[in-house]
Amino acid sequence: MLHPLAAEALFHAGSDSTKYAWAMAGSPKLLSAPVVFHGEGPPLVDGRHDLEADLACPGVARRLIRNALLAAGRDEWVGTAELVVSEVVTNATLHAHTAIELWFGVYREHLCVEVRDFNPTLPVQREYEAQATTGRGMALVSTLAKSCGVQSLGEDGKVVWFCVADDPTELDGDELLSAWDIDELLDLGTHTPDVVPVVLPSMPATLWLSARQHHDAIIRELVLYLAEHAGIAADITAADAARGMISAAFVGAVADAHAAGETAPALPDGHPSPLPWVPKRLDLSIDVPADAGPLFAALQDTLDSAERLAVDGKLLIRPALPEIVAVRDWACEQVIAQLAGNTPAPWLGTDQERFERDANDRAAPDAPDWDPAVVTQATTGAIAADDANRILAISNPLAAVLGWEPAELVGRRVATVIPPELREAHVAGFSRHLSTGEAHVLGVPLDLPVFCSDGTQILCRFLVERREVVGGRAVYIAWIDPLDA
Repeated sequence: MLHPLAAEALFHAGSDSTKYAWAMAGSPKLLSAPVVFHGEGPPLVDGRHDLEADLACPGVARRLIRNALLAAGRDEWVGTAELVVSEVVTNATLHAHTAIELWFGVYREHLCVEVRDFNPTLPVQREYEAQATTGRGMALVSTLAKSCGVQSLGEDGKVVWFCVADDPTELDGDELLSAWDIDELLDLGTHTPDVVPVVLPSMPATLWLSARQHHDAIIRELVLYLAEHAGIAADITAADAARGMISAAFVGAVADAHAAGETAPALPDGHPSPLPWVPKRLDLSIDVPADAGPLFAALQDTLDSAERLAVDGKLLIRPALPEIVAVRDWACEQVIAQLAGNTPAPWLGTDQERFERDANDRAAPDAPDWDPAVVTQATTGAIAADDANRILAISNPLAAVLGWEPAELVGRRVATVIPPELREAHVAGFSRHLSTGEAHVLGVPLDLPVFCSDGTQILCRFLVERREVVGGRAVYIAWIDPLDA
């Protein structure tokens, strides 16, 4: 069975300086014949079409493929072919940011399709959970298609191809990666601009993995929103180039650390959250084109625009937590500063006063409309927080154990009562929950320490529940019993 993480590696945006070189390139060369299937012989029906990279593009591609199959008398392939071509063209639309060429040939034994774009960027692996809003496209393609792959055209882009037949062959992860011939694709022969070595000291790997997932999801939604709305400050192409440079370096560094046995779990033993093992310390090195500073500024501006739309309820995804915003600002600003000749400055960690007080300081959502009586009138330990991780209410017994007055905690963030060493993992896990809906701790008894006002810790037993409130928002209530108070 193909692992969807390996499959999605082959399609979603991310690269190194190759993408930057493409962004600066001129008009690419058009093709007049198939690239992969030029030796297949005469088809029963074929066609070549230039497509605009917009939201109508996948529908146009589906219609063209359907009509060709019906004309050739291959009705039995229509459903599968429409699903596969829709996924491939959608990915090209969202991630290539160029025009698209579609070629297809219907043969007696199979349908052959090529989808060409003019972006030479190579795929980078994505690792997402089953509930993620992005990340399963190539799992679908590899399951339904007889065969699939990609062929580089160097500076002129790439061709994604697949075949549909009566007996699709499902590949496992290693077979799929082999089919895509990544090693060969890495030798693009494209011009690489002068690069500057940049270092991101103390990169918080667990936090960045969740930030990266949030960025992918919110930019995907932003692309769809921009197709129907004008007046939004967003340079998707530049933003993709910048985040791709960081992602490529990060994925490689984590893989190297894991292979060397230098990774560790992010949470205590027995915790049900599936946060991956990461390096205890990661000083991330990236080779960045010397004049790529504007790309990283564009990434910040684009994500800020998306966050404001999320706060206004115009995107499906919830706004980012402040740590997610802060870590991407730090990464982008470090790249810009080091390109200007400044020395590296490390990430200062999630144990900062601002993360105890501030929701997203650029686009903070309002507190939800909710009656806190179930918590404020509780005779046992209870605390409630919203989907911005702000404390909405706390019971008097729990506040007394922690050394706070209830009014002092309300409005602060949950990080206030989480031990500093667990804050990054908490933020990462909660951010993933907001992005995917996946919940591993709800309704599961957990024994974890709670942070008191005097800096001490008390081991407590937690039981967390989620309650829907007005406007599609959520409130999270933790029932907490101190075990060693």
